[in-house]
Formats: sequence, C-alpha cells, structure tokens
Amino acid sequence: MITARRWDKKILSKYLPEPDFDNLRIILVDEKSIGPHHHYLTVVLNGETGEVLHLAEGKKKESLEAFFNKLTPQQISDIEAVGMDRSGAYKSVVTKAVPHAAIVYDKFHIVANYYNKAIDEVRRSEWHKADEEHKSFIKGQRYNLFRNPENCKPEQTADLNTLLLLNESLFKAYILKDALKVLWTYIYPKSASKYLDKWTTWAKETGLVPPAKFAKGLDRDRKELLAFIRHRITSAKLEAFNATIARIVRRACGCRDLDYLFLKIRQEGNPVLQI
Repeated sequence: MITARRWDKKILSKYLPEPDFDNLRIILVDEKSIGPHHHYLTVVLNGETGEVLHLAEGKKKESLEAFFNKLTPQQISDIEAVGMDRSGAYKSVVTKAVPHAAIVYDKFHIVANYYNKAIDEVRRSEWHKADEEHKSFIKGQRYNLFRNPENCKPEQTADLNTLLLLNESLFKAYILKDALKVLWTYIYPKSASKYLDKWTTWAKETGLVPPAKFAKGLDRDRKELLAFIRHRITSAKLEAFNATIARIVRRACGCRDLDYLFLKIRQEGNPVLQI
C-alpha cells in the first residue's frame, strides 16, 4: 500500500528540478540541528538566491565533501567565496576543494561567540567573586548582557546599566561587543585591518583573560574576517532557510527521511510545484 507520504515523495522526485550548480559565485555552509535529539545536518545554500543545494546527514568533513563531489571542474572554478561559521570541520574541506575561493566568517556568529566566550565568562568569574547579596543580581543579567540595547525593556535597561556601573570588569567586556560590530561597517580592507588591530589591543588592555583570548583568535582568523569587506556575505539566507526547515518539521513532513526532507525544502522554494 502506497501511503500519502510515499506518493508525495515519488511525485517530487520525478518532477522537482535538480539544484542548479551552474554559475555559483557564493555559497553558504552551515550545520543545522533539528528534532529533540539534536540531529545534525550539513546545509549548503546558494548565497545569492538562497536555493538549497545540498543537505547531508551529520556535520563531519564527509558531509560537506559530498557536495563538492557533485560539481564539475568548471562549477568548482566559478565559486568565488564561501560564507560559514568559524567553528566546525568545514574550513579544511573548503580550503582543499576550492582553494581559490575566499572564506568569509559570518559576522553574527562572531559577535555571538564573543558573548559566549568573553562576556559570559567574565560574568561567571564576577559571580564567583561576588558576595551573596550580589550573586543573584549578576546571575539574572545573563540575557540582558546578550541582548542588543534596542531590544531591552526599560526595566531591563535599568538593571543592565546598574550592573555595568557597579562592575568595571563587565563594563569593559560589554563595551567591546559594540566596538567589535564597528569592524563590519568599513568599506576598505586596509582601514578595517587597522581597526581590528585597535580592537585586539583594547581587548588585551582590559586585563581580562576571556576578551584577550578571544582577540588572539580574531587576529589568527584575520584573513577570513576581513574577507567580508570585499564580499559582504551575511547569514540572511541561512536565517530564511532555518525558518523554512522549522516550518516543515513542524508540519511533520518527516525529518527521519533525509531525502524526503530535502525534497520538501526544495518544494518550498519552487512555487510551480506546490502539490
């Protein structure tokens, strides 16, 4: 007996066009966690159109290598830049498969990483140092420190201002977050590079280990950070994809069958085939 899902998969497999690998200039690579058990997928999108090009189980090197194995030499040579997060095992695969392409680290991931690896580490350290009266207050400011100021309610802004006024270490770490965002406003690589030098110096001069350690990592990844100035790649297309895949999984279209999930995602982007 053919179920509705099997019939749907059969129709989609027959009529959905294959991903377009020609004239790819920019691709976006990311890992996506779906389901309650954190099942990971490796995702590749066309950075200009948002088309889903590849979906593979896992987040290992092999998951991404499978994508590049589908491409012809000409299609490989067309790729100019690859946008990705700086964590994970993808960089070595990209460097080997498309050595001529620029790797561009996603700015939103960088800022989020700064919060997790610098600001929150300082917050934890200050919590341990605080007396019992202030421990609860410091603990309660975790998400206020993470939020952008414009997203804070008046009472949250007041609490955050109180914290930063009373705690010099957190104040130093916090203002570096907004200063870091300025890096991506530059339009000339040399100017951006000079600003990155300034920022790393500021981070080291705080006397705080987490920001200084983070600055050392940024200096190491300078090439991939500054590649944004030329290519202006953001994760906007990935955010749209994340919304799409969440909607599909919510509809119970089936995340256990990866081939079917890939077909349903591609169907979302193909208005002609809304079966």
